[in-house]
Amino acid sequence: MELKSLDDAHLVVLLRNDNAPAFKELYERHWYYTYHLAFKKTGRTDVAQEMAQQLFETLWDKRDRLRIDNFKAYLTSSLKNLVIDYIRRHILEESYLEKLRMHFSEAGVQAGRQLEYDELAGTVTELLHQLPRKTRQVFVMRRFEYYTIPEIAQQLNLSEKAIEYHLTKALSFLRKHLKEYMTLVALGILS
Repeated sequence: MELKSLDDAHLVVLLRNDNAPAFKELYERHWYYTYHLAFKKTGRTDVAQEMAQQLFETLWDKRDRLRIDNFKAYLTSSLKNLVIDYIRRHILEESYLEKLRMHFSEAGVQAGRQLEYDELAGTVTELLHQLPRKTRQVFVMRRFEYYTIPEIAQQLNLSEKAIEYHLTKALSFLRKHLKEYMTLVALGILS
């Protein structure tokens, strides 16, 4: 059977039955569409690539439960939700950083200290983007969105132990890299 000749609806039926070549065909047909749409909404190549990849990972993970009438509409709707989540997280990160900036400004931090803070905030943001997607998501939900561990576990369909693991992993990673950063600041290399 030539998969290229089948329409999306037939490929989805095959996909529900664990047909990896059908998944590959859907991926090859629609990956660029999802990437392009995500890029238009976020303006970031790396984020758009990650969203497109995440969308297809989720599609594969949920293949046995798929009930899709219009595959392109399903992709568009799913991607819309990913973009909304990204924007919400991005706004919360920016809001958190702005609150910190205001706190330090109100405390009378000199211009040099403000610059150090801005560099530190930028470093923290870069480090967060180096974390694996799930670990970053758990960390942001806990530290920026103020969800409890049980709430995060329920929303992400993970155990509380898994959430604690991701938080420990993120904090350990941040401590390690921020320790290196602070050592360089203390030595005068970054300031």
